[in-house]
Amino acid sequence: MTTERSASGALLALLAAAFFGISGAVAGGVFDTIAAAQVAQVRSLIAAVLLVGWAWHRNALRPGRGVWRLVLLGLNLALVNVTFYWAIDRLGVGPGATIQFLAPIFVLLWIAVVRGESVTPIAWLAAIAAVGGVALVTKAWTLDSSDVVGVSAGLAAALLFAAYLLYGEFLGSRYRPATIGAWGFVFASAFWAVVLPWWTFPFDSIPEVGPELLVVGVLGTAVPFILEFAALAATSSGIVGIVATSEPPIAAVAASFILDQQLDPVQWAGIVIVAAAVAVVQRWGLGSAHDTLPAV
Repeated sequence: MTTERSASGALLALLAAAFFGISGAVAGGVFDTIAAAQVAQVRSLIAAVLLVGWAWHRNALRPGRGVWRLVLLGLNLALVNVTFYWAIDRLGVGPGATIQFLAPIFVLLWIAVVRGESVTPIAWLAAIAAVGGVALVTKAWTLDSSDVVGVSAGLAAALLFAAYLLYGEFLGSRYRPATIGAWGFVFASAFWAVVLPWWTFPFDSIPEVGPELLVVGVLGTAVPFILEFAALAATSSGIVGIVATSEPPIAAVAASFILDQQLDPVQWAGIVIVAAAVAVVQRWGLGSAHDTLPAV
């Protein structure tokens, strides 16, 4: 892996986090009207329609051999979305997001223990600092640890997000990002169509939250996921995972402008910590097998 490709991957991951974060701030009230699973369902469908068109335009729609790999990705995408939504619905955005962003640590554990690859101490510190920074930004201490279902959903989201990063890196060496994104969301949409038949969807709520659902589907799903798949094709899942922790700080800053939500000094400290952690992993990578250069 060249340092130029790795640096490009880190930048793509940062752009994806920016889209995730900003769109989340814009579409924050959807769960008050539509259930979390149904938001995940419509999000997948909008992304599938857009990405199939994009893949066809790029002549990348044919998946070739190993379609079952993309079926597995679709199942993962469906489950990581809904478990995250369940977590934030039950625990609140802050605690739910913090638990999910334990994923980079799980990814580094997989790389170090299962793959047997070297991960430098500074990379471990960056990952831990990034999660700690996210906790400060999201005020994770408001967590209701007695909500076993919510905490379990958050941990499931973290494990599924880690699996998505690792599996996305694997797929990135075999398929083009447009192919991965298109078929991943096609199969995710097929999963939801079986689990939640479309005739059960509350279409009467569309006039109320239609714009927010479009934001979630386009800017919060199709665009950032294609950027993230491209990032995973260019650099390590460990680097992408740590860079992804910049999503909650970006969302917090966006909310301060869009929704006029004030950030306190503790949250600003968390933003600085996450930014420093991301800068460290962009500069020094994970180890000799994952060298990178500053992307910004």
